[in-house]
Amino acid sequence: VGLTVSSNATPGHSPELVAALRTGRIPNCGQDELVLVQQFDCPDRSRRWREGLLKSSFNYLLLDPRITQNLPLRSHQLSPAECFRTFIKSIFYVGKGTRARPYCHFTEALSQHRAGMQRGCPKVRRILEIWASGHGVVSVLCFQNCVPAEAYTRESCLVEALGLQTITNQRKGNCYGAAASWPAAQRRRLGVHMLHRALRIFLAEGERQLRPHDIPGGGRGAPPACTSPLP
Repeated sequence: VGLTVSSNATPGHSPELVAALRTGRIPNCGQDELVLVQQFDCPDRSRRWREGLLKSSFNYLLLDPRITQNLPLRSHQLSPAECFRTFIKSIFYVGKGTRARPYCHFTEALSQHRAGMQRGCPKVRRILEIWASGHGVVSVLCFQNCVPAEAYTRESCLVEALGLQTITNQRKGNCYGAAASWPAAQRRRLGVHMLHRALRIFLAEGERQLRPHDIPGGGRGAPPACTSPLP
């Protein structure tokens, strides 16, 4: 996919993402993604897979709306390359979850917000900073109805492509199945490919911001239960 642009990437991005932002060419990794999908669509049930084989997982990206500035609405005024560059710059967290998992991050920040404090891990502090500016966090869900191992693999590829220095994730994550034995560069190229796919989902669905009063427990009702630690 050609985007036709010349751009400087944020220090810390993978070489593959740097190249995509500089040249405007998105790696064509459709075949690698197909391998990933096919393996986890009919996984080897004689093996023990992390968190089982229920297809209820998805990936999500947390975006800073001060950077996107309602990118879906204004995307027709920008080149595809400018859209991709803006999208990449806005991402500050990559996750894997089920049900209301993304809300767990906001619930974690909500107690700090109520107390008027700015403490916590970098992810929580970024959420609080966005809320303090009068904006809400944008959560983009993608690659839904996956088994957990596939979602964890996608998460790891996305994080490897972006680079830990450019986001608030504290660890890279793990790959499973065939992708676990791929060269790191191959996984990072797939990550760039998936980032571009996530952008297309975001542009199609539009930007919705989540402010404190939008979070369960931020107004009325109990906060969602978080069943696993937040990285």
